[in-house]
Amino acid sequence: MEKRSIHAPLDVNVGSIAIKRFIEEKQPLLSLHGHIHESARLTGSWQDQIGRTKLFSAAHDGEELALVRFDIGDLDSASRELL
Repeated sequence: MEKRSIHAPLDVNVGSIAIKRFIEEKQPLLSLHGHIHESARLTGSWQDQIGRTKLFSAAHDGEELALVRFDIGDLDSASRELL
């Protein structure tokens, strides 16, 4: 009998569905995240956007600390540094 393995595609979106729905409905200016430490490595990005809401993550799974710098009046110029 041939043995087959079944693989599910990796879904890098593992955050809270409730938080995502809140952001979609309320559209706050900014949402800060950091709990899922490997998220930036898996997705390739530390920032995202849902509608008008900017999403920034300081999560990092290395030895360094991640710092997100932003000006509330110019969120497009935000940066992330590993310290």
